[in-house]
Amino acid sequence: MWLSLFILSGALSVGAVVGGINPYDYIGNKAIAEVASEQEEPKPEVKIGKPHDIEQALPKNTASGNFRVFLGEAIKARNTGVTIDAEGNAIVPAGYVYSFHNTPNEASQGSNKISEILYIDKFNPASAPLTKYLRVQSVVDPAKVTVTPFLIKVKPEEGATLNDRVTGRPDQYKSADKDGNATFVLLEDKNQLYYGNSNTELYKVDSTVKTKLTDAEVDKFTTNKDQVIEAKIVLDGETAIRQFTLYVETLKVSGVNPVLESVETRRDKDNRYGNFNLKPTIPALLAAGENPDYYTITFHKTTADAIANKEALDITKPIEGAHGTDVTARISYKLAKSANPIVSTAQKVKFTIIDKPTIPALPNVSYCDSKIASYSLTIDGQTTVIADGRPIATEEEMAKPDFDPKGKYSIGYFNSEEDAIANTNKIVGVEVTVKLNEARKIWTRLTSLEDKNFNTAFFYASLGYDDLTTNTSIYNEYIYCNSEDSKNNEFVNLYNLNSYFTPQKPYIKDNPKEENLDVRYYTSLENAKNNNGLSREEASKFKLVLGAPSTTIFARVIMKEGFSCEAEGDDNIKSIKININVTPTVSKYLYPSEDKDVQQLCFDIDENKIKDVELKVKNESQYAIDIQWKIKVWKIDGKGNSYFTYDKIGEIVKVEGGQIGIKSVSVAGDYRADIVFSDTPYTDKTEKKCDISIYWTVKAPPVAVVEDADETGMISSMEVDEKGYAPIVLGVLDGGSKPVTDGYEFAIDNSAFQPSSQFYNVPIGEHVAYARNVKTGCSASIKFSVFGYPKYFTPNGDGYNDTWNIPGLRGHNEARIYIYDKSGRLLKQLSPHTEGWDGTWNGKQMPSTDYWFTVEFVNDYKTPDERNGRKVSYKGHFSLKR
Repeated sequence: MWLSLFILSGALSVGAVVGGINPYDYIGNKAIAEVASEQEEPKPEVKIGKPHDIEQALPKNTASGNFRVFLGEAIKARNTGVTIDAEGNAIVPAGYVYSFHNTPNEASQGSNKISEILYIDKFNPASAPLTKYLRVQSVVDPAKVTVTPFLIKVKPEEGATLNDRVTGRPDQYKSADKDGNATFVLLEDKNQLYYGNSNTELYKVDSTVKTKLTDAEVDKFTTNKDQVIEAKIVLDGETAIRQFTLYVETLKVSGVNPVLESVETRRDKDNRYGNFNLKPTIPALLAAGENPDYYTITFHKTTADAIANKEALDITKPIEGAHGTDVTARISYKLAKSANPIVSTAQKVKFTIIDKPTIPALPNVSYCDSKIASYSLTIDGQTTVIADGRPIATEEEMAKPDFDPKGKYSIGYFNSEEDAIANTNKIVGVEVTVKLNEARKIWTRLTSLEDKNFNTAFFYASLGYDDLTTNTSIYNEYIYCNSEDSKNNEFVNLYNLNSYFTPQKPYIKDNPKEENLDVRYYTSLENAKNNNGLSREEASKFKLVLGAPSTTIFARVIMKEGFSCEAEGDDNIKSIKININVTPTVSKYLYPSEDKDVQQLCFDIDENKIKDVELKVKNESQYAIDIQWKIKVWKIDGKGNSYFTYDKIGEIVKVEGGQIGIKSVSVAGDYRADIVFSDTPYTDKTEKKCDISIYWTVKAPPVAVVEDADETGMISSMEVDEKGYAPIVLGVLDGGSKPVTDGYEFAIDNSAFQPSSQFYNVPIGEHVAYARNVKTGCSASIKFSVFGYPKYFTPNGDGYNDTWNIPGLRGHNEARIYIYDKSGRLLKQLSPHTEGWDGTWNGKQMPSTDYWFTVEFVNDYKTPDERNGRKVSYKGHFSLKR
């Protein structure tokens, strides 16, 4: 196993670089802690200096109209070579990169960088001075950006020398090859110093010695060091000098392969593992004095990954590594200016596991007595086992000034692994108290006092039951059922049988932790009597032969890990027969609904009856199956308790392989199909069969509803306008209590179906609403009527609501309205076209009370309908309020 990312939990693991510092000494080392603290202090803010303005004379007439400026002179003055401003601040401090831009916005965004050689064709001196912008950015914190303007001025012609006219050249950067060399081409530098002037000589400068370069060296100059080049330009008896540097870039790494140490956190058959913090190794990878912030350093499992720069490890948390393995560091320089900067993958970080002091396997300290609630157990007897012959120092011995820790150890006991690792909150004394049915995990720490390395382990202190009983199974035989596609997997987990042997809710009066009960299994009665049980691995993967005669397994109840209690005596050995067979492969098949578990009955409007739903089971096997259809039925027992069973529906149906079994039902309810192979297909040695059940819910047909309709289906809404029209909203009760509309389309009378459930301008009168399921076609209808009238009126002469009429009938010229008092006396007959009743009879004001009305009119639908022309009558009542 290799490396796996690991979030350190509980265990300290701080590696030491190169020198082999013990991680726990590292944590306690005051000097190291102080250094770390100092490194975390905020660094002083770096002030960015102001760039120099550049002043350059125009070329002589031979090059009139062209103007070439070296912008690098803004950060390194032409005549003095100064790289700081007047206040002493570096213009480009260490750890920063720079670029030039035409506008402040471009400089701020770092876009559209311009070359350090600014070339202006047909330059107009009248436009000078020019403003350019220097962008300076930190490589450590890219958000730190400073943008500063500087000027390019034209020096007056009077008194201008060749030195004032010559353009400087930028420094060149190349990465060193494997031999440490870099090759530069200097011909352009020679020709472009002064507008193509050929009277230029190049020299390499070594201290005070200058050596002229040959033409071959100008074409191809190879060096293994940073080399200053001086250019000498001669024109018309004047001489100008410029210098630039050729930089050979190499990575300043240490070449060291740091070694990290860790205590062992786990081991397997192949290796030992620890947790390693890679961050502290970074300074050791670089040359002395190098700032790690200026480098990009990542770690990779393999050198190939480091070269490809993929699968970088997350070093924000410790990683797990095996003893003797390593990771590769990939190092690159953030400030490199070469076109192809060097990347180093030559260094590794090696992992070493410090040997832990070995702790032998610890026996549990357990007691079994069902009659007591708690018990105090002595744990100091474990000390002899843990020491394993090693000298153990007492607290008194370690406290002496002349104590020699060489070859000595200490032992402590704790209530948690965290405390054991941190060596805090030790258990005082030699006894621990446990409750009945409790297994308390006690941690111990064995520490080498010489090197502070330690190991931890745990054992259980427990109080269990001494009167455990193994139940007799409620079944004399148990069958394991495999699916057909896994029929060759004939291993079973015997622990699935535990509930047949363990008591139900044992000892609940004292402690209801029945999960502390377990079962040990045996392959023979003799093995059971000798307590020669199957291992946990053997019992959880027990081999059976598919379809073979049953195998007898013996069992005895025990308490789980941490307890040493079990049901004693031969009478507590119980048995059960087990075999293994195959469950038929079937599927629900061919449904119009997306939900195969839920079906819905439909009402056939044309035939005026409910259409059956077909429940279908497809036999995916090659063998015949038997299907017994059932329906869920609720019943009441003799005590009035409600319970359900599944009643059979018809006889068992035999379905051949690949065919479909169908059951038509017309009643809503919960249905089940129980399926077994008609004959056991894989053997003739057992008749035990594996069954499977499939379930459906069949919902009642959908019910169309009209919102705001009363129990008679009438919409008596004041939203009926003067033309006798009203808005209507439909819905569907689809098995729930609230109307739904999703998945349905709607219609009223003879109109076309529409996806919206809202209808406008529905005339007064009787109507039929329709709802239809878009996917299944299942539909429902409901009759309703539209009729609206005022529920009261106030004839008080205020000009508002002074008369009572039914405005919605104004579209029916033939309509007549009759108003009655409580005794049935006719008070008023009126047309909907009149102002209405003013609340008087024979000139007398009628009292405030309820009055009744009847109205008759003829249906007049906007669409063809057989009810057109039919006489309709409504009755109702309203209130007069004064």
